[in-house]
Amino acid sequence: MKKSLLVAALAAGFASTAQADVSLYGRIDFGAGYEQTKTTINQGINHVYKDKKPVVAGTTKVRSTGIKPNIATSSRWGLKGSEDLGNGTSAIFQLEGGFNPETGKSTQGGALFGRKAIIGLKSKNWGTLTIGRQNSVADDMVSFADVGWSNGAAGSTLAGSISTRQSPTIKYLSPNLDGFKFGVVVLSGDEKTTEKTVGEKEVTSRKVRNGVAFGLNYNNGPLELGAAFEYNREKGENEKDSSGKVIENYERKIKGWSIGAAYDFEVVKLHLAYGQQHDGVLGSGFGIVDDFLGAYQVDNKAKTAKTSFKKRLNSEGLRTQGWFAGLTAPVGEMGQLSFTYQGGRIRHSDFDTLRINTHIYELGYKHKLSKRTYIYAIGGYGETKYKGKLLSSHKNGQFAKVKYQEARIGLVHYF
Repeated sequence: MKKSLLVAALAAGFASTAQADVSLYGRIDFGAGYEQTKTTINQGINHVYKDKKPVVAGTTKVRSTGIKPNIATSSRWGLKGSEDLGNGTSAIFQLEGGFNPETGKSTQGGALFGRKAIIGLKSKNWGTLTIGRQNSVADDMVSFADVGWSNGAAGSTLAGSISTRQSPTIKYLSPNLDGFKFGVVVLSGDEKTTEKTVGEKEVTSRKVRNGVAFGLNYNNGPLELGAAFEYNREKGENEKDSSGKVIENYERKIKGWSIGAAYDFEVVKLHLAYGQQHDGVLGSGFGIVDDFLGAYQVDNKAKTAKTSFKKRLNSEGLRTQGWFAGLTAPVGEMGQLSFTYQGGRIRHSDFDTLRINTHIYELGYKHKLSKRTYIYAIGGYGETKYKGKLLSSHKNGQFAKVKYQEARIGLVHYF
């Protein structure tokens, strides 16, 4: 579709000369199937609330069947282009947005290009430099190890330690150096607002996000290895939400790292990954446990008000671990079978002996109908156990358990 009338119309604002090479691309995933989540609360907990009421023992089962989008992958569309500047160097840009094909609405919070929005320079000799909204360096160096789909993807337990989308960032990726490549990312953002009304004192609000990440990858024949480290500092002072209410002040100094490996034995390929996060999570969530943590509240640190369980955990004192193992094997010329297992553990010093342990198993099959179209089938099972003492009044032991099951079939097309 390069230089077609449709692309020219969409890209008119991004390509100023006839020499610019601009293309439209994307993918759509639609499927159908079954999913069930069962949540069991073993006993009432005084300091844990749902809908502002203390949690009581009981079981909740949620079952859904029917058509569902974005199962095996995330539907998206984008524009990308380059212009030859001579001497092996090109100016490049890429704009990419996710969408829900069921509703047609943008994902990533409704942002038009929430997945990626970059401009940069690329050279065969010295590498690639990009500026804008993009994934951190772990996505380039470690994510090759993630071969899971749906809830079986490594992000369900490793979460942001394997790939984080951030802005505004500057990223440098080296060229291939005899099988080695490396990358560096710098995150920088500081917003300060000062308000003063007649007769009132001056109020200053501030939001700071800065950090650095670096990674290394080695790929030679059947063996691939990767590692990445990321440090983020996030600080908020007198921030306001959309209603004008002041958000609780916070400061997080988040550290995350991940390693990955893959080896191709020809008849089967092995994939391994491991990652940790300290004093907060990179990105926006905890993976598969997000729904549970977001549905409950606990006392805040001062024990003067209730706050989201998820928000209380996303602070200094948090420790997360995630591990992933996968096997992929070709089935004929057009098929591929995969099996993955992953585990995760969440701890926090504020909650004494709290342990959130997750185990997820997934079996998947993909069959190519062409270079750009494939069908898939996925079956998965997982469980998360919540153990330990919550604040001072709860006894040790398992206080909640969440089980999920799913079976899906679907179709993916690239364009």
